[in-house]
Amino acid sequence: MDEAHLPSDLLVLAHRLLAAAQVSPVSELEKLIKQGAPTWYQDDDLGWSALHYAAERREPAILETLLRGGAVWNAVDKWGRTAGEVCLSLGDQEGWEIIRNEGVRSEMLHHALAGPSSPASDSSTNLKLKAEDKTSAGDNLTFLKSQLTWDTGEDGKERVLDADGNGVMMGWEEPLMVEHVRLMTGSHPKAQPGEEGMSILNVGFGLGIVDRLFQTPQSASHPKPAHHTIIEAHPQVLEYIRLKGVHLIPGVRILEGRWQDWLLDPEKVGEVLASTPGGMGFDAIFVDTFAEGYEDLKAFFEVLPDILDAENGIFSFWNGLGATNPTIYAVSSHLAELHLEDVGLETEWHDVLIPESLREEVWKGVRRRYWELPGYRLPIAKMRLF
Repeated sequence: MDEAHLPSDLLVLAHRLLAAAQVSPVSELEKLIKQGAPTWYQDDDLGWSALHYAAERREPAILETLLRGGAVWNAVDKWGRTAGEVCLSLGDQEGWEIIRNEGVRSEMLHHALAGPSSPASDSSTNLKLKAEDKTSAGDNLTFLKSQLTWDTGEDGKERVLDADGNGVMMGWEEPLMVEHVRLMTGSHPKAQPGEEGMSILNVGFGLGIVDRLFQTPQSASHPKPAHHTIIEAHPQVLEYIRLKGVHLIPGVRILEGRWQDWLLDPEKVGEVLASTPGGMGFDAIFVDTFAEGYEDLKAFFEVLPDILDAENGIFSFWNGLGATNPTIYAVSSHLAELHLEDVGLETEWHDVLIPESLREEVWKGVRRRYWELPGYRLPIAKMRLF
């Protein structure tokens, strides 16, 4: 409800709460909240909520009072900043952690109430990790029908753009993909010299960076993957795969369609697993899809126990949801860790620095940035053995 539709008595309380959040004691805020002051309200000047103003005070009790009263932890101002970013700008780690923890708590509660197969709620208190539109950047089915363009950016690296000029897959990601593959294969028993080679599943081909890296052993003495399955749905990307001859590489198998078509169908899961030793699960699974939100990623987590080798299997994913906002990114990462734990996987995080020059040059000529953070949290998850 905006200011034009807010009853006059609530509008007065809203402005009083904004003022109180800046200077008043906790007791005054509690009084206003009890009277019904809308803690979600944001002013017209900055788009700041009471939580934003309270973040400037560096008083934990003020933040906690507002959050208990229903303040929206991920409300963004006119520059896309949450109250968490206000805390970070002031070096207030304690305040930021209070807001982050509320984000994790509210999101876990949302998912617990929604159930394993329910769609995400549109409530303003829920994590915004997917564009709320039907463009190719916000909806996977729309993306699969969109026209893609391959070109070279001003950074000299190949990239794929959708019909709206949004980056789908960009060459700047390669150093991160190198780390993903290194951590997934470096110590795996089947990737050692003289061994048989791993069974790999990659969901989402993109530019083929991660698949090329999987096919490039650490040295001549290390084996290539024994089996390498790629699930890809976009018709143009499938053409790109054929153009590059990826399907002709020994041991590589291309499954055309969305991962949901293959992994949520009990009959097709058996076909997917046919390339793994004894049909028992892949040694390494990586997923990087475009225009899918956190609900889709969580649904993928839920099939992992059925397709990942229980003893030595390693899972990782492109951790890019919410990557234009540090607080939302932190909540997203923590949420993923908790949901992976729910299905029996333990996650280890590796922090990778992204140079400023790399983060700036690649976006020239791209309509939508999907990354604005200085670092990347790389997840490596394994089945928890009891």
